[in-house]
Amino acid sequence: MTLAAGAIAPAASAQLAKLESRDLRLVYIAPSEDYLAPYAAAAFRDANAFLSALFKYRPDEKITVLLADFSDNGNAGASTIPYNTLRFQIAPMSFVFETMVASELTQALMNHELVHIIAMDQSTGRDRFFRTILGGKVMPIDAQPESVAFFYLTSPRVAVPRWFLEGAAVFVDTWENGGIGRAQSGYDEMVWRSMVRDGARFYDPLGLASQGTKNDFQVEAHSYLYGSRFMTWLAYTHSPEKLVQWIGRLPGS
Repeated sequence: MTLAAGAIAPAASAQLAKLESRDLRLVYIAPSEDYLAPYAAAAFRDANAFLSALFKYRPDEKITVLLADFSDNGNAGASTIPYNTLRFQIAPMSFVFETMVASELTQALMNHELVHIIAMDQSTGRDRFFRTILGGKVMPIDAQPESVAFFYLTSPRVAVPRWFLEGAAVFVDTWENGGIGRAQSGYDEMVWRSMVRDGARFYDPLGLASQGTKNDFQVEAHSYLYGSRFMTWLAYTHSPEKLVQWIGRLPGS
């Protein structure tokens, strides 16, 4: 069995290819994704240039982007602990109960997921101090409960509610897409108007993070719905510039 695994491993690893720039490490499956890698890198570059200037952000490390094709439906996710990573399922999005509208999928996902990276990774002097003495951003693990405190000291913005992260990313990716996105979605507007008409219950922040997640017809759909509307209201009431300051993690934030 060991010999068989050893024989398979080199062949599997040889399928991965890499494309790098100053801020990007793009990992993809070759040769099936060779056609997509240059475009994905360009989409990252465009989104990163816009967002870095908007939030005054520069990553301390390269952001690793993995292009995968292991799902029938497109999707993406972001993580900043212990390293900055994005994972993309490159299949087309499902349009069964799907509320995401985009000018183009790859660019729209880059716009959205990089907002998550910035919102969770951007640091102030205190965060950087603890990242230095603790050897980086600390991943909390069940076997060592004290790791939760170290996690918060190095990456406090990862601990914010899901509606905050998704609302911020949806508002900004709609902005980047020229107004095409869920922050100005006809579906979202239909939901809110229907809830008002029917006298439906609106969750408060605590209820949204607890009971609200149990009643989602899709995974975390309420986080996007409530978060997007709240961020849009904040931008309308206090200006997009104030909203960007609130999302970012600059000195004094």
